[in-house]
Amino acid sequence: MLAVVGIYSLTSLNDKYAVSKAKYNGAQLTFLMAAGTAPFLAMLLPWADRTVSLTWQAAAAILAIALSKYLEFAMSAKILKSMSAFELKAWVGILLFVSYFTDAVMYSFAPEPLHILFIVFTTLGLAMIAVSGRGKVEYKKIALPLVLYLAARFGYGFVMKAAGPYISSTMTLLFALIVLALAMLPFAKPWTISGTSPEGMKGLIIVLLCKIPNAFGLMGENAVAAKSLTNFSFIPPMILIVLFVVSLFKKNTRPTGLNLAGSAVCVVGILGFQIVDVMK
Repeated sequence: MLAVVGIYSLTSLNDKYAVSKAKYNGAQLTFLMAAGTAPFLAMLLPWADRTVSLTWQAAAAILAIALSKYLEFAMSAKILKSMSAFELKAWVGILLFVSYFTDAVMYSFAPEPLHILFIVFTTLGLAMIAVSGRGKVEYKKIALPLVLYLAARFGYGFVMKAAGPYISSTMTLLFALIVLALAMLPFAKPWTISGTSPEGMKGLIIVLLCKIPNAFGLMGENAVAAKSLTNFSFIPPMILIVLFVVSLFKKNTRPTGLNLAGSAVCVVGILGFQIVDVMK
């Protein structure tokens, strides 16, 4: 989890750069993610589980993950035009409750009162952070993209967990990225990306280089999702804390009192949940 948090904190800032400075649209951002990550993921195959069964379940998982990744990047391109990566990670915290009770059903365990208490703490902190940015975010414009983004995030973890008996998470993701890159080719028009972007070739190189750690992050994320959807859903709030610390060093993004209080509450909730989990 900690390795994924470190990697995704970097890639979250890179996504914001790709949308706000390089001015990539959803199709371009999705294509660069898929086409840029797939080769690096393929290089890691000798050290990964390469299980694949020729079943409809495996094929369905590949298509579902391709759709999930498309929605995640296409919707984030719309959302990040009016919301910071910091605030977006706060909204993803809504999935904590959904994932925890999904785990309870899939693993047939009774929800722990202390777990629920710390999830409430984390969600409260995330709500405080989201509310602090409400004045400058036009939620009417991004309401549907935000709902689709959240659905894609949850669906990714759920599908990876359910597909385990038929195909490994690494192979699912690799095939899904290849499918997605091919599907986005006519819409992204990659041969024109550097020419139409204000950042030119420099922006393209920066975004593509970030796909090297992204490949490791995706493998780590898949490993977390395979064990627990709840821990999978805790990754964005933990990234949020890292982004919060980064924002402290920038004059134009220093948090307000509500940001600060919400982040502190998040830290209590995240640490409390993990401590209870370890002590069980």
